[in-house]
Amino acid sequence: MPDHSVHKAVDLAHDERLLVERWLGRALANDETISVNASRPHLAPGGDQQEILRREIVSQAREIGSRVCPANEEDIDTLLDEAFTAIRGRLG
Repeated sequence: MPDHSVHKAVDLAHDERLLVERWLGRALANDETISVNASRPHLAPGGDQQEILRREIVSQAREIGSRVCPANEEDIDTLLDEAFTAIRGRLG
């Protein structure tokens, strides 16, 4: 049995769609894709393996970050202000 499954929302049976919407707490749009993963519990890596994984993650993050166009501090502040305003509007 596979541990990963991908489905288009429009292709789900009615009861399957209702179940996924209940899990998400919202309605699905027909053009959405649903991805389901199953994993078995396992111990977190320790010692040397943990450090190796940390270095790999940092390396990947730097590589991804290197593809981003530079933004100036003013643009970043504006984006953060917009995000905070939007969240406060939803919570308030």
